[in-house]
Amino acid sequence: MSDDETQEDTELLARAQHGDRGAFDRLLAPRVPAIRRLLRRMVGHPQDTDDLLQTTLLRAYLGIARFRSEAKLSTWLASIATRAALDHLRAHPLGPQAKMQLRDHVHASAELSGERDRFLHGGEVDFDVREHIAFCFTCVARSLPPDEQAALVLREVLELSNDEAADLVAVSTSVLRHHLAAARATMQTRYEGLCRLVSKQGVCYQCTGLRETFGPGRGGPPVPTLAAEGDDAAGSWRRRLSVVNAADPDRGTSQPFHDFLWKALKQLELA
Repeated sequence: MSDDETQEDTELLARAQHGDRGAFDRLLAPRVPAIRRLLRRMVGHPQDTDDLLQTTLLRAYLGIARFRSEAKLSTWLASIATRAALDHLRAHPLGPQAKMQLRDHVHASAELSGERDRFLHGGEVDFDVREHIAFCFTCVARSLPPDEQAALVLREVLELSNDEAADLVAVSTSVLRHHLAAARATMQTRYEGLCRLVSKQGVCYQCTGLRETFGPGRGGPPVPTLAAEGDDAAGSWRRRLSVVNAADPDRGTSQPFHDFLWKALKQLELA
């Protein structure tokens, strides 16, 4: 029995390995929220997240008989989810220009423009700039090579160790570190051109603009300071990550609005 399991887990595992679907469902139920969070952080789109979660659970059920109980069940499950997400990201790349194209794409579609205006002016959803920063982080990260994105999410967002992250993506720790260094460098460079919080000349001014558009009482908290005077690149990076890590993409104040943005990005992805 590994250190993340109880005696009940051990009994459920034995039954699940003999084909008891009810035992399998009970065994995995407490671990599903963490797996969904991992998938949502990697792919962003809520429906893609749900589809990949079902893929993960199916693969786990088909493979549970081969699971060895000296390993952590949560780690085994996370490795299945991570590899499913990597397969998805390789098949559905999101280019570095997608974030810049999003506004024009929404504006050009009567359906999307109408839906956007209902969010902005309908009074049903409030804006939270911290959730928007987290949305932008995932969107920009989607433009990385999938192996680099996985390293970034596992280490910087989910805060796993190098060894833990390397195990999930089945690479050596040195390769994981290489992917992470490349991802950090690319993300910081792309943010310089996209995020107004870093560069006043950046093309993305949504944090301030959207907060003002939602209006008094619906604009949420002020835009946080993510690039203070005297900060080096690493300092502003850590500030931004602290906001990203604190945001919950599934339960936030502005979740429906950001789910709408993911839907629009999905159309760009498929175009």
